[in-house]
Amino acid sequence: MRLAQKYIAVVCSILAGIFSGGSLAAQDGSDTVLVVENISIIGNETTVPHVILREMSLHVGDTLTQTSLRHNVQHDRDQIYNLGLFNKVDVTYRRDSIDAEVLVAVSERWYFFPYPILGARYHDITKLYYGAGVLHQNFRGRNEKLYGNFGFGYDQWVSVNYQNPKITDDDDIFFGANLSLYKLHNLDTANGAYSNNNSSLLTTIGKRFGFYQTAYVYAGYNIWQVSEMQTGRTVSATGRDAFFSASLQYWYDTRNNHEYTTDGTLVKWILTKYGFGESEVNLTQINLDIRKFFGWGNENGIGFRLYGDDITGGNVPAYLHSFFGYNDRIRGYFTRVIEAEGKALASVEMRLPIITPRYFVADFIGIPQFQQLKYGLYFGIFADAGKAWYRNQIVADLPWYSGYGAGLQFLFPYGFVVRTEGAINNLGKTELIFDLDTSF
Repeated sequence: MRLAQKYIAVVCSILAGIFSGGSLAAQDGSDTVLVVENISIIGNETTVPHVILREMSLHVGDTLTQTSLRHNVQHDRDQIYNLGLFNKVDVTYRRDSIDAEVLVAVSERWYFFPYPILGARYHDITKLYYGAGVLHQNFRGRNEKLYGNFGFGYDQWVSVNYQNPKITDDDDIFFGANLSLYKLHNLDTANGAYSNNNSSLLTTIGKRFGFYQTAYVYAGYNIWQVSEMQTGRTVSATGRDAFFSASLQYWYDTRNNHEYTTDGTLVKWILTKYGFGESEVNLTQINLDIRKFFGWGNENGIGFRLYGDDITGGNVPAYLHSFFGYNDRIRGYFTRVIEAEGKALASVEMRLPIITPRYFVADFIGIPQFQQLKYGLYFGIFADAGKAWYRNQIVADLPWYSGYGAGLQFLFPYGFVVRTEGAINNLGKTELIFDLDTSF
């Protein structure tokens, strides 16, 4: 078989030279046909090889031109980095006649560690929370996630979680489970202050199709109980809702970098059913999130996002309302809370590098997992617009909230992003924004 592949490769090379009107020796090598003879991986002290090989479009025995090979090398580097297991990934190749050896060099991150928790709930510095947790993000070297944490402060919680992205070596089926107990402040603004006690048990099973498509099925049991009963806080008149839930999800994801995207597409579609006749809760919610990035030049990119969610069925409790001003924000109205049962958001953002992503080699640090430190700096220009509605309202008659502005976006090791931005809304009011993570 290997002899036949090499023979085909030689014949293809000769034919390519004849039909291009020149000899093989005169070509620049970009269309030379090569056979992938071997794939070597170094640096994976913990990670088992199949976790890396699963993300690669290149396989031993592949026959392709040198131009295609270079394209696949870039693709595979991005795919492996998006695992979130490595500080740095290099994929290169070297050729010998018509044979090519692909070299994958990875610098592993620190996988198992206790960690402190300190943050501001919903980006609000007055809503501080704190706690601790323990995480293994590469359990058994198979990209399994195993972690637990607890928190105090503005909200309190305890949670344990397990995720296995590939149950066996021969399938693309994954499994997850989560048990969480929360005591949360209410988000709705019209019914005063109260607390929600939420308990949930959630299991997930799904399948990955190729590199870019994934389908999920979630099933869970949820309990919501308010500290003080009032109409609208729960569906049940007792102040306690207990119900089963199930969700279908589909993801299509070709983004070049999940931590900070400048090229590629993300489509997320989620359909969730709350309650199956065992409870007064009887609702169906749909979410759609579409993000498209166009990259050019040296790490430049412009991205567009369309997002929407809506809910149908019976009475909607306050804990299932849709909000701007918490997880989803409109820059220009960054701190304003807008509450409804459904919402839509459109965003555009141009990302221009001031310091293109690169690595600081910290050999003086004695821990290898902290010696390859990625950093970068971008200038971002953006515009956001959104509106929110209740089911008894005419959506077309409701106002759009919009804003635009610019700012600096700092890229730090281990995927941390910090943004400092200035925005102007459609009423001419200005605001300064400090936020963690990318806008989308």
